[in-house]
Amino acid sequence: MKKINKILEKSRYQIYLRDWYYNSGIIGFLRVIADGEDNLDYIQKKYKNKLIIDENYLEFDKNILKDFFEKFRKNLFVDYFKFDEYKDRVQRLLNKIDNNDNKNYKDLIKETNLSGKVVNNFFKIIYGKEIDKIANKKNFINELKNLLKKLSKFNNINDVYNKIKNKKFIDYFLDLEIGKNVCSWKKVDEYVKEITNKKIIPIFSKNKTCFICNFYQKRYEFNNSITQILGFNKDNSNWVWGFYSQKIMICPLCALIYSCAPLGLCHLTRRIYDDSKSFFYSLNYNLNIKNLFNNFLLFKNSINKIENQKKPFHVLVFEIVFKLIKEKSEKFIDNINFIEIEENAFKGQSTKNYNVYNFNITRELAEFLNQFKKIPTGFYVIDNSKNKRTYFDISEELLKKSINMTLNYSDINNYFYLYIKEKGKYYINNILNYILLFINYVKNFKKGGKSMDEIKEEIEKITKKGFVNGKELGIKIGQENKIKSLTYQLLNDLKISNKNSFLDKYLRISMAYGTEIKLGSNNELIDLDNFMSFGYAFVNGLLSTINLNKEEEVKKR
Repeated sequence: MKKINKILEKSRYQIYLRDWYYNSGIIGFLRVIADGEDNLDYIQKKYKNKLIIDENYLEFDKNILKDFFEKFRKNLFVDYFKFDEYKDRVQRLLNKIDNNDNKNYKDLIKETNLSGKVVNNFFKIIYGKEIDKIANKKNFINELKNLLKKLSKFNNINDVYNKIKNKKFIDYFLDLEIGKNVCSWKKVDEYVKEITNKKIIPIFSKNKTCFICNFYQKRYEFNNSITQILGFNKDNSNWVWGFYSQKIMICPLCALIYSCAPLGLCHLTRRIYDDSKSFFYSLNYNLNIKNLFNNFLLFKNSINKIENQKKPFHVLVFEIVFKLIKEKSEKFIDNINFIEIEENAFKGQSTKNYNVYNFNITRELAEFLNQFKKIPTGFYVIDNSKNKRTYFDISEELLKKSINMTLNYSDINNYFYLYIKEKGKYYINNILNYILLFINYVKNFKKGGKSMDEIKEEIEKITKKGFVNGKELGIKIGQENKIKSLTYQLLNDLKISNKNSFLDKYLRISMAYGTEIKLGSNNELIDLDNFMSFGYAFVNGLLSTINLNKEEEVKKR
């Protein structure tokens, strides 16, 4: 009771770490009141006793919310408006015009994503003219060069905001990017006014208490207005929750924190097949606000680099996990939760839907990944249509499946099939060794017993034997079509773990060509994992001879 009276007397509020989205909101809340400052110690010093950042909660005086909505609006625009991309697009358009004899400007504008209302509205504010309107003019190239000069005068996105902050374009852009995709951002002003005017108080009636904090009086339905990522529409809340939407209500303080989540998430636009989709990434790390905040900034700064845009899992492991291992962080044992929020193909007319995936990086998994600082690299290609092809990054795919603990023998099959069809550009041997070690490590970890070095040594012994055996046979067969036919048959057996069928083919072909029988000397007929390791290594050895045979044919000619 004393604690509650103290909070009421001083108009102070407390918020605690909760679910991952709420925690993202806490990060966003801190970023707003910090207004561009990344150092939490400095922020605390700035607000003195008006802000307390404890290990798992924040306590703040309502007076720090002065100008909060304007800071919130500014930070949203700075985060989500990709100003540098606009400059790059104009430069790419100029390059395309220089390298294109058929100067169909409108087609080139579409190719460089410089068409549309947002682009035209922005350029009209900055340059005084819409790009679509100057596309038909004879001096279009000079106009573009002048536009680029105008854009280059801004040092950063903050300069852009300060220039146009009083323009309707800011709200127009945020309505499209945030209002239709994430939450009703304008309602933050309402939440702040309620909080600062002392309209929220602790309450002890269960029927009137906030669904999230169970402390303050509920006032708002937990629907798409507060968050489209976790909230629900009034019409379907009964179907989802099992009871009426009026009971799923939260207080203005929790509504404010959830609304700040877009500033505690990393936003990317990635091309998936033929569509561009929005992705959000959240890093939920242990029960310490400062660690949560600092690791979010580390991830955000890394993922914003152009070369990392398509590799969020790569950044997670190499920039975050390895850093924590190197620092030997005592809190690392609490694990890292990494959340990927993917825009769903099922879209409404005014809002978006999302699929949310939660990945947990345990200390053991992190230590395993640390053994492979050089994750197998490369890519493979899937033909989606006549004119478009999609590239899949190997290291990103392997990391994602490792973190999700779904990497298995079927993945080895898929990489072999792509490799044989020459749709993949990678070293199959590196991928094979990585996946085999991962599978055996995971199973051994559950059982307990062997060390990583012991597992590695055992696998290397089996795979080396299988590879040499397969290579010896492949050289004797000497014909690419026969080798590929045999590998397809063996891969089909391995795909369903059919030892008998694999062994039958292996024995017959070995005796036919007079090669040594090596399967079975390391318990491959008893231990399924040993059998699979030998089998895939044997296939790898067979395939390795195809290029050798081609080289021999060239020499004979």
